[in-house]
This record gives sequence, structure tokens and C-alpha cells, in this order.
Amino acid sequence: MIAQTLRGPHSIYRRYQGLLEGSLTAFGFATLVTLALSSLDVYPYNWVLVTGTAIAILGIRWPPAAYMLAVVAMVYPVYTINLYLAVLFLAISTLGHRLFIHYLGATALVLATPLLAEYHLHWLIPILGGLWWGGMSGVWVGGLAAVWGKVIGGMGGLNIDWLVMAGQTPDIQMIAVRFQDANSLETLLLLIEPFAATSSIILYNLLQIVGWAVAGGFVGSLAGRKWVKYRAPWSIMVVTAGGGLIMLATHVSLPYWLKDAVTDSTALVSQDPVAPLFSLLAVIITGTIVYTLRESLDLPVAPKRSFWAMRRQTKAKKALKAPSFNFFKRAAKRSSQPVQVQRNGETKRQATSKNTGQYRRPVRVPHHSELPEWEPPKDDAGLIMLEID
Repeated sequence: MIAQTLRGPHSIYRRYQGLLEGSLTAFGFATLVTLALSSLDVYPYNWVLVTGTAIAILGIRWPPAAYMLAVVAMVYPVYTINLYLAVLFLAISTLGHRLFIHYLGATALVLATPLLAEYHLHWLIPILGGLWWGGMSGVWVGGLAAVWGKVIGGMGGLNIDWLVMAGQTPDIQMIAVRFQDANSLETLLLLIEPFAATSSIILYNLLQIVGWAVAGGFVGSLAGRKWVKYRAPWSIMVVTAGGGLIMLATHVSLPYWLKDAVTDSTALVSQDPVAPLFSLLAVIITGTIVYTLRESLDLPVAPKRSFWAMRRQTKAKKALKAPSFNFFKRAAKRSSQPVQVQRNGETKRQATSKNTGQYRRPVRVPHHSELPEWEPPKDDAGLIMLEID
């Protein structure tokens, strides 16, 4: 009944699946660029809207053109903050353009890390990366998302510990003030210093990045297994819960082990388990819904059938299942009579049953070792014998 009710939207999705998924990716990428341009406050608001709309339209049919337009639109605002940041941004965008365009959806998901972290939804990024793109891609998505969020947070002067950054947004004005008069060496130091203040802080940040990558790889490696597909949604709930527990262990256990790298703000936040538990619950619910919906949409479209035909078939099935009793009619005897069957000139007696619903006794099939060896007939004149050396 549900399959017939949703047959129309399902048929449209299956027919235009590539177009719809490409449109969703282009819209998400254009939204991120529009929000970034609006926060930088360099272009007029109308130009920002036109640029975002053009990126969304081009991304549906020509993703390389949309990516190039986004890079060109972002270079000048970054240049107004710092020349060397603009050069670094342009170099990374040019060198990695093939991968960024090919995996435009994953690129948009990674770029959305600071935005999702404001609402404590940043744990979704490695989980969704593993569910959508597989194990190795989940490792890359999780690791790059962790690094990107830390870089943006460090540029804004925030503590780059993910326990502290969750719920905060880097201030663009603070980034502009810190990088305004920095030369090339000072720019590199401002980018690296939050990661490498001490050896304990280096290890702390490295293990957080590894934890994100492991969570994405764990979910991605299990999402394609047959037992996960056949037992969804309960199986995918277990898989996403496993990835969420890896994220929880990464964020909660590190402050108790590397105490030298823990600041006062981290120690204060680690005592409140509400935010990590909320992120864990969001990972389980969202990951299960997204995976189940995607697997349901990939199924073939239900055949077209009328509502009344379905009702009649349902009634007929119920009538067959329900036992019928007749107190005024004698039940027919289940008898079988032998029937003569002639095969190859020989007459054999075979039993037939009037009750077609009666199960026949299984017949044992002999093993090939029990069968006699085949010998060619000697009286057949048309048989051709071949001898192979």
C-alpha cells in the first residue's frame, strides 16, 4: 500500500536521479559560498545573491564552471584580509581542483564543518562521508573535516579543541584583525601555532583528527556489507552508533589522558556530557534515516496497479488463509488412483492425487559417484567416435 502511494514520487526520482542529486549538491555548495560572501561583507548584497544563484545553476550541468566561479568570487574577499592567505587559497584550490570537482558533494560537506559545529552537528560529517562514499573516502572526509574546522577556529583565535569549539562560530572580524598586517612568515605561524604550541598539544590535535578519520572509515567499511543492507534500518543503527561511539571516545577520553594539553575551558566543558551525548544521538538518528531513505529510493519502482485490484487480491488472500468449515456437507476423501503411463514402449503405473495442495514426498537424488558409467551404444550407426590424444 505504501509503495503504491509513493509510486509517483519514487518514479520521478528514479527517472531523474542524476539530475536531482546533482541539483542538491549544487544547491548546497552555492549556499555555503553565499553564506561565506555574506559574512565577509565585501560585495553588495544583490551581487552575492546573483553569484550564489549562478553557482547553483551552473553546478547542475557544469560543476567545473560552478567551482571556478566560486573560487574567483572568493579570492578578492580573502585578499582584502591578507595577500598571503589569498595566494594560499588560490594555490590549494588550483592544485586540488580535480578532486574537489569530482567529489563536489564531499567538498561541500567538509566546508560545512564550522557551520554544523555551531549547532553540535559536526559529528555527522565523518559518518555521512562513510555512508555515502565508502570506507577510504570516509577516512578522507573525516580527517579533512577535522583539520578544516581546526584551521578556521585557530584563525579566529578560538581554542581548536573540538570539545570547546562545538557551539561556537569563528568571527570574521577577528580573523581580519589577526591577519591584517601579517607578512608571509607571520601568516604561516598564525596558521600553525594553534596546532603546535607544545608537543602534548600536537599529539592531542593529531589524535582528534585520527579519531574523526577512523569513525568515517569504520562506518564506510561496514555500510556496504550485505548483512547491513538486508537488516536495515536496525543494522545501520548499530553501525552509526559504533561510529558515534568512536567519536565520543575520541573527544571524552583524550582530556583525561593528555592532561598537559588540556586548558581550563576544555576541563570545564568535559565535565558537561550533554553536548557530546546530543551529538551522538544526532549521529544515530540522522545517519539511520538518511541511509534507509537512500536504500529505499534505490529500489525498483513498484508496478502500476489499481486500488480496487489490490483490495480484491487482499480479500482473496485472506479467504485462502481462513479455514472454511461446512457442517452440512461431507468432506471429500483424499484418494489417489493409479494411472497408467506409457513411456518408451513400457507401461507404468503412477499415482495421482486429487488434492493439488498436498505436498509430495521428497525424492532423493543420487550422487554422481553412485551412477553407472556411461557406455556408448554399439548398434547406433550414426554415432561418430572421436579419439583425443
